[in-house]
Amino acid sequence: MKLVTPPLVVEDSDGFRNDILQRQQFGDALSNLVTRSTDELVISLDGKWGEGKTTFVKMWQGLLKEKGIPSIYIDAFQNDYTEDAFISIASAITSYVDQHSAESQKSSAFKDKVKKVGVRLLSWTAKIGIKAATLGIIKESDIDALSEIGDDVAADTSETIADLVKERLNAHSKETELIQSFRESLSDLPANLMDNSSGRLIIVIDELDRCKPSFAVEVLEKIKHLFSVKNVVFLLVMHKQQLEEAIRSVYGSNIDAHTYLQKFINVETSIPKRVTDRYSNDIELYIKKLLQLHEITTWGDDRNIVDCLIPLAQNFNLSLRQLEKVFTNLAIIYSSSRENDLRLVPIIVFIAVVKVVNPNVFGNLLLGGISFSTLCEQLGFCEINEEEEGKRKLFWMMNWIRFSMLSEAEYQGIDANDPIKRFERTLWQYNVDRERLLPIFCQKLSMFTVN
Repeated sequence: MKLVTPPLVVEDSDGFRNDILQRQQFGDALSNLVTRSTDELVISLDGKWGEGKTTFVKMWQGLLKEKGIPSIYIDAFQNDYTEDAFISIASAITSYVDQHSAESQKSSAFKDKVKKVGVRLLSWTAKIGIKAATLGIIKESDIDALSEIGDDVAADTSETIADLVKERLNAHSKETELIQSFRESLSDLPANLMDNSSGRLIIVIDELDRCKPSFAVEVLEKIKHLFSVKNVVFLLVMHKQQLEEAIRSVYGSNIDAHTYLQKFINVETSIPKRVTDRYSNDIELYIKKLLQLHEITTWGDDRNIVDCLIPLAQNFNLSLRQLEKVFTNLAIIYSSSRENDLRLVPIIVFIAVVKVVNPNVFGNLLLGGISFSTLCEQLGFCEINEEEEGKRKLFWMMNWIRFSMLSEAEYQGIDANDPIKRFERTLWQYNVDRERLLPIFCQKLSMFTVN
């Protein structure tokens, strides 16, 4: 039995071969969009953490390769230590060009321009900490602002800083030409790449929302001002809400982060997640796959686990990564038990989920410091109706939890026709007190924590 979900390894040539969640149709649509558009295109791919965005783009790159469309993958989170977004992106491009360029002379010319732009950026940023260290792409209105800065600084007898501002203003024209030359060279690159049938180069920037806020914002700004050219398409993989928080962190809580972000993105899309399809939804498909991967199927409880976990996962809108953590919890309980031990699947699945979605509630269940009504209130289960479509299984599960949490006096006061009265028969062969059920399974789960 496996405690940790084995990672899905996607090789360069795999494409959507192991497409558990059936996302190839979305991948095809995205491929058509980037190859048929003639715009300077920046696309955002939004999705919560743990929804399989990275797996999707790795598969999508395999599909692009099949279609003869070159692509570069950049993990922004692994590069934010550099403090220099331009170098991170430019070095990934030059490295790819070194390996795939059909004309070494044009490759060398592009690298030379990268070097010149990089040197100018670094030298100016090192001299003075002015935010607009973006070379020739500062707006004309910013020129006046810089002039005012120079006058103010000079008035304070700080001649060195004033001279630097004047130097920056005098260099503006030459740097504009340098930037334009760099952008033209970048736009010409895709046509010189080997086996490129599309005339496009796709650059995927992943994990943008996990970066330091300052680096994430700098990546956006550098792409907009320096790298966004015809024939080069950027796919920015992000959790949009988190990235907007990063923008507020840099520019202040009063900024309209949504509007600011839209300045850098032409097309928005989101990772597809099918949750309403009764016969083919992502949650059910992934749960069945996780059962296989964790090898819990050997215990014979696989069908019951699926039936109990689906309504809980849908109710809490669990991400794929959260489902993996739930299965780690299930594997801990099953692997620390003997095959003939008591296994009440509704209770086991319930606490495995609760430990993921609300560890504080799990802690209270472990200590017995919470009532059933408070539990329902904290988990949002107060309005569950047995007659509501799709809620019958959830209602049945919560009856099991109610059955195990009632005091003896409360239990004896329940009407004889209450369905939970039938649950007691299940315990006869195990000689386990009803009120011990939750503590038994919570203690098993609390003994180990797998990160």
